[in-house]
Amino acid sequence: MPFDNPPNPTYSQDDWNVMQAAYDKAAATLVVKSSTDEEAKIIAETVMTAFNRGNRDVNSLAALAVITAINSHPAVSGSQGEPEKRYA
Repeated sequence: MPFDNPPNPTYSQDDWNVMQAAYDKAAATLVVKSSTDEEAKIIAETVMTAFNRGNRDVNSLAALAVITAINSHPAVSGSQGEPEKRYA
């Protein structure tokens, strides 16, 4: 899902490049092949939201997007049934 800079940009080209790099890294990690995949939408939304909150680190943005996608769809991580219960 490419991040295209609109005619009247809110973001600089460098901002778009950071978001695109984070998206690409997360999509590659999750083996997302199509921008229509549900995971692709989650990745893009997570990257933009975290970027808007001040996160500018590509690796951090990508990691957050991967974690969010996995938590949103347990099947992505290969887990079946109920999530594992964790105890403190």
